[in-house]
Amino acid sequence: MTPPFQLYRFYHGNGRAKDWAWRRDPEGTLTVRWGPAGRLLQHKTYPAEAADRLKRAVHGKQRKGYRWVGEHRLDDQGLLLDPRGVWPNPAPPSPAPAPVTPPVAARPAIDLSRIDSAIADDWF
Repeated sequence: MTPPFQLYRFYHGNGRAKDWAWRRDPEGTLTVRWGPAGRLLQHKTYPAEAADRLKRAVHGKQRKGYRWVGEHRLDDQGLLLDPRGVWPNPAPPSPAPAPVTPPVAARPAIDLSRIDSAIADDWF
């Protein structure tokens, strides 16, 4: 039996999601799969020496907003074999609060344009 993948999921603001997963194969190689949520159709296998590069990729994915979903088995086509805990999608993260706009200064209580300046040429 092949080992499970470490599955990470990114939620888009429009409700869609995409997955990225990796595992260490029995031969020592590393397999990475990615694609729309639940259908990791694309894949690439790396040599065992790429473990440090894979670790950096995992950290990079997490910085971009991918969340670890758990260990899950995939079939040869990249479909989830044990979707428990994944489907239905857990609630996506709450949207960021709208930025607070600074308050606008209130208008003066009196109309200063009507004040008589007593200056003959009214240059200002």
